Amino acid sequence: MGSKEKKSTIKFQKSKLKGVVKRRKEVNKFKRQIIKRQLRRGAPIDPHKDEEEGLKTVETAVDDTPQVNTEDYFCNFVIDAEETLDLDEDEEEDLDALDAFEAILDPDQNITAQGLDEDEDMDEDEEESETEDEYESEQDEDEEQDMDDSSDDSELVTLAMTNEWSAAALKKSPLAWKKLLLAFRSIVRSDEDAPKQFTYRVESSKVYIKLVRNTLKAAYPILSQHIYFLKKERYPGKTKNWPKLEKVIQLYLNNCVRFLKELSQDEVIQFVLEQLAPCTLYMGCFPKISREYLRVLLDRWSDVALSAETRSDCHKAIKHFATTAIDANRKNYMPNVLKGIYLVFANRATKINQTSLPVIQQMLEEAGDIYTVDSKASYEHASVYVRQLADHLKKAKKSQTVESFKQIYTWQFVSCLDFWASVVAATCDPSVGESSPMQAIVHPLVEVCLHTIRLNPTAQFLPLRIHLVRTLTGLIDSTGYYIPLASYLFEILSSDIFKGNPAQSDLPAFDWDLHLKTPKSYLQSKGYQDAVFNVMYDCLVDFYACLGLSIAFPELAIPAVDKLKEYLVKMKGTRFVKSIRVLIEKMETHKNYIEQKRAPIEYTPNRLEEANAFLRTTDFETTPLGNFLKKRNQQKQQ
Repeated sequence: MGSKEKKSTIKFQKSKLKGVVKRRKEVNKFKRQIIKRQLRRGAPIDPHKDEEEGLKTVETAVDDTPQVNTEDYFCNFVIDAEETLDLDEDEEEDLDALDAFEAILDPDQNITAQGLDEDEDMDEDEEESETEDEYESEQDEDEEQDMDDSSDDSELVTLAMTNEWSAAALKKSPLAWKKLLLAFRSIVRSDEDAPKQFTYRVESSKVYIKLVRNTLKAAYPILSQHIYFLKKERYPGKTKNWPKLEKVIQLYLNNCVRFLKELSQDEVIQFVLEQLAPCTLYMGCFPKISREYLRVLLDRWSDVALSAETRSDCHKAIKHFATTAIDANRKNYMPNVLKGIYLVFANRATKINQTSLPVIQQMLEEAGDIYTVDSKASYEHASVYVRQLADHLKKAKKSQTVESFKQIYTWQFVSCLDFWASVVAATCDPSVGESSPMQAIVHPLVEVCLHTIRLNPTAQFLPLRIHLVRTLTGLIDSTGYYIPLASYLFEILSSDIFKGNPAQSDLPAFDWDLHLKTPKSYLQSKGYQDAVFNVMYDCLVDFYACLGLSIAFPELAIPAVDKLKEYLVKMKGTRFVKSIRVLIEKMETHKNYIEQKRAPIEYTPNRLEEANAFLRTTDFETTPLGNFLKKRNQQKQQ
């Protein structure tokens, strides 16, 4: 037997322990929210550490690109950190409808309740023990300050109760699922400001995990037994038992959406999305739930604090929701999804840094995938928003003021161009063999990109030019459209950057992915001069590589080779001569290769089908230019 506990300890356990535990949980929750917001904004968690590191690095290495006013892209799809969801209120009495239903179980079915891995979770008893030790030295206080828990009439859910309910619910018992739902609702709604009375309360982490898991796991098997479709009807609101179970389903979905919004753990979010997927069809019957569920998914999809795998699962859930849920008019939610994806992306892309860059790139790839589902609806949205970008650009060109330039030369505007280029690349892939309405977007989008490059072609905004050239090069590679980009790259060799002998500097390597405007300290440095030449060289090789299998490559290469020879003479004696000479050699070799391949051809250029089929089955890496590009990429990766 252990030593007898002190009277002060016993009194503390009875009167103050629960309040102390509650306060500690609230403080920890508040701290997690602060960290989550900092991660979402791309800010460092420890500001003092960041300041110390900033003193050691060059201040000019930070991108000082001005930020656009996000009111131009304001939308109701973005969820603020403190915003509450606009959902209809639900009551525990809504679940009484489940009393009229019974389980329908196959004779051979044998299901046992399973909980999450309990070894990974902290035991609540240990937490309370630590709290007791920490506060054991506190003195007795007045009874007026003690927490009065006698008014809480809710029943405490134990692990045995959870196991019993879970076993029955997983055997498709509506009554057992009702009890799980009541406890699940108390978990979700217990942190709300307005006081509520619940039938059950949960205080154990083990009970919490198992209860959440089995409530979600049992939902669709039970609902699908009583909400079934006849003939070709796919709208749940027209099924036989829908009027009886509508409130039950609404309560379940309401609390699932609220629960999903507050989650921060990747594994739990992935599990919730997996279990909610079959129930997505029911959401179409509730406009408010559908809207808020989409907003939560978009918020999770763009959250930099989550893992790439979790964001990918959110993308799959968004796509599934867009194609599965239908409203009372038998229309899906694809228009809302297409609009929400773009507007949330525009809201998140106001600043690019090392934290947000991978998230933005992933969003670009996954957005294009969703826009391929309905090309007609995609075109309707793309035409509106590309025209909006063009209008912003026209106003800037007309006013010709510094403020107007600041509205265009921002990460938000450039990222929006990247977005539509990615969408066009995904929807206008020539390998599919079908014409897409999105092809009509190519010309206006390219025009906006090229005019953006020409808006203020100064040396400081060279990173923006490189960024858009890369975007358009990717568009050429994906769609096969020809965009004249060589002149924008050759102009770089004529710039003042390559004049004179710049001084050596200790500046860090220039990252083209994180800048739209070059800091002034880099402009006269030798390292930046090398970086400009290398990125121009790579862009030039990539551009002509996209056209490497074109039957017209020799005609495209001749002026490029002449231009390179001209710069070879001008830059004689510099460290760049060798690289230019190698590129001239590879271009001429590849030009001769294409001329040999097309020599036996008898058809004329006006026969486009035969011309487009030229070398279609040839592996580009086996060609002279393709082999050169492959080796260069391997060298950069080493």
